[in-house]
Order: sequence, then C-alpha cells, then structure tokens
Amino acid sequence: MCYIAIDFSINSTAICIKHKDGLEWFNFVSNYNPDKKAFRVHKELDDSSPNVHIIGYERNKPKDIDYSDEQSWKINNANHLSYIILNAIAPYVDEESVFAFEGYSYGSKGNSFIDLITYNTFLKSKILRVCQNDIRVFSPKQVKKIFSGNGNAGKPMMVESFSSYKDDLLKNDAVHNYVSSQSFGDKIPKPIDDLVDAFAILKYLEQRL
Repeated sequence: MCYIAIDFSINSTAICIKHKDGLEWFNFVSNYNPDKKAFRVHKELDDSSPNVHIIGYERNKPKDIDYSDEQSWKINNANHLSYIILNAIAPYVDEESVFAFEGYSYGSKGNSFIDLITYNTFLKSKILRVCQNDIRVFSPKQVKKIFSGNGNAGKPMMVESFSSYKDDLLKNDAVHNYVSSQSFGDKIPKPIDDLVDAFAILKYLEQRL
C-alpha cells in the first residue's frame, strides 16, 4: 500500500510517495533545462539520489492566438501533464493506494486560479478513471498547522519545520539531507517549497487514516 501526496501546480507539481521501502520524490517542472541556472537546485536534487525524480515537460504557449485557441491549448496541455504524472508514478500505485491533494486557498481568484482548477481536475479525473483509487483533499491551513504549528506558515517556516522534522522516513533521505544542509533564508528556491509541501500533505494523510 502506498500513500501518494500531491502538491499540484501547473509549473512545478511535487509528489511525495511513501511505499514499503521508504520515500519517493517527484517534481514535474515545465520547460526544464538542467543547464540553466534557474534549475540548479532541480539538477542537484536529481543527481543526489535515485529516489528523486525531476521530470520536465514542454509548456510553451503559441504566440498571438485568440481566446478559443488558447483555451484549447490549455485543455490539451492539462491532459498531457496528467498523463505524464500518472505514467511516472504508475510503478508505485496499487489497488490500495491512497492519493492526497491540498485543497484550494479561499483567497485564490483570477484566471490563474481557474487554470489551476482545470489542470487539477484533469489529474484527479484520470486517477479515478485509470486507478480507481481513493482521493483525499485537505485544507491548506490544516496541513500547515499540523506540520509547522502555524496554519498561516509561509515557505520559510515550512522549510524550517521540514529541516528539523523527526521521522524515521527521513533518515538518510536525499531531499531531507539536502534541505537540512542549506541556508535558504527567506528566498526558498524551486522545487524545495513544493517538495516540502508534498511531505506535509503526506504526514497529514497518515494522521487522518
């Protein structure tokens, strides 16, 4: 049985999977180029352990397209990303696997929020249709409160909580070792914040089951 915690975003979805042998980490990042400075941390994590998987996918919107074509592109892109994610984590999914997502923040709004819902729904729909597994959705505030002690915790506080978190799962874990060895300050680079959030969702899922 696997617990699969998903911190979903359009450009940097992070997944933390607990299976019988420990943790598996995934980050799905748009237009990934390990040779670029912006992806330095991604590459360092990817090289650190076979349990860390940085997976790139193309997301280049055509220029000068009208509203209808843009919406069609978004739908196709959401469908494409959901297939990439499911194919990547397929080896860890079985009939008893439980998926967990963080819900939407109440203050979210605008076109970006609508796009996030669209992408999110494509992935959840495929999970139910292809895997027929249980999906749990948790309040962002509750996840943060249980993990860090503060329901309004920002990225630095969540990362600090992860660095000091006591859990047998994190012994000799590549992501935990990497984060614990760094001094990020207030500027948390991608995909550290996303991976930490995925782990927080995983721990909340464990408490709820």
